[in-house]
Amino acid sequence: MAGEVLSIVALLVVVFALVARRLERWYVTAPMGFLVAGALVFWLVPDLHISNTSVRLIAEITLVVILFHDASTVRLRTLRHHPGLTIRLLAIGLPLSVLLAFGASYWLLPGLGIAGAWLVAGSVTPTDAGLGAPTVLNPTVPGRIRQALNIESGLNDGLVTPVVLFALAALASSDNEKLPSVIQLGLVPVILALVLGIGGGVVAGLCLDLSARLGISSARGRSIAILAMPLLLWGVAEVIGANGFITAFVGGLALGGTSRYLHETPEAAGLLETGADLLSYIVWFLAGGLLIAVLGVGFKWQWLVLAILALTVVRMVPVFISLLGAGPGWPTRLFIAWFGPRGLATIVFALLTMEELGRDTPPVSDVIGVLITTVVISVFAHGISAQPAARALGRYAREHPVPEAHPHAIPTHGRGRQSHLQQNGHI
Repeated sequence: MAGEVLSIVALLVVVFALVARRLERWYVTAPMGFLVAGALVFWLVPDLHISNTSVRLIAEITLVVILFHDASTVRLRTLRHHPGLTIRLLAIGLPLSVLLAFGASYWLLPGLGIAGAWLVAGSVTPTDAGLGAPTVLNPTVPGRIRQALNIESGLNDGLVTPVVLFALAALASSDNEKLPSVIQLGLVPVILALVLGIGGGVVAGLCLDLSARLGISSARGRSIAILAMPLLLWGVAEVIGANGFITAFVGGLALGGTSRYLHETPEAAGLLETGADLLSYIVWFLAGGLLIAVLGVGFKWQWLVLAILALTVVRMVPVFISLLGAGPGWPTRLFIAWFGPRGLATIVFALLTMEELGRDTPPVSDVIGVLITTVVISVFAHGISAQPAARALGRYAREHPVPEAHPHAIPTHGRGRQSHLQQNGHI
């Protein structure tokens, strides 16, 4: 990364950290601030250039670390009490969202072709609970709702990755090239990710507990080990061809469900959380530069329409269908349907598209345009509405109580937790 960019980001981090509490009163989140700052810097200093490969690597590592940490705050034993919402969102809502996004993309931008429309659909569907942090962190929101949104956002990006990779392969291939099979791009990487994530997370949890029990490590050393775990899992996943995002999230689930030390000492993951925050600031800053690059080649009204559809109809209709007969009242269903923000996963897929296809390929500008427009709208729409909506649902939940065996399935510490609210401007 260029020294100029690093210096600017570091300065912005210092400034934001020192005024975040005041910014919260104005509903200004970290993604908002760094996205706008990045756009302004890259617009005012057009000579700043960073390779797509470097940006993609930073974005992928950031997403992996966040997924791992978010998952580690979930206690697996609580999942058996309210698994229905999560299963419905992933098994019914996600496929329907992808299909709707494909139809809308092919209809509004026929020049994308079938492969390009699938690329947009797969890239624009995964959610990022971090953008609506108060929804999955606020203890006034029922625990099963927070849990469902957290796990949905942790797994859906990995589940749509095969769609994205297959579409990219189709766009990049020539007529004589043989496309990889769905099994090669989807089934095998997911199975490997599950095996690696579960095995690696369990082993890591047992080793962490053993080290703490025998007293052969310090608290600082254990925090460093936790920080390195998602990077280790992701690196191994890259080597063996597993889906790195699913590996990270499942590994975090396995670690959180295995390690008694982590459960009793949540502050042990503080270093991991801080690292994720710093990385996310850099990614959002660079996303501002991506926005300027996209606007530099023009803007199409279809991008805006598709972005709005992705955040409303494409998300809400499948969620309402998937929750038919599930029990929650319509305010709760509306809350779940609205809080499907698009963030880091969509940015990663946009960067992957640019790296694989280049900027000069005909459908690339439309694909990137739709994705970055969706993310920008989501950053502000979900960031501003998160706290008021969470408070409203909390009031509704108190007036219409539903028995919950584990109302705090997602704890309020760590990134699923108050400190993450602080780092994102929700202090």
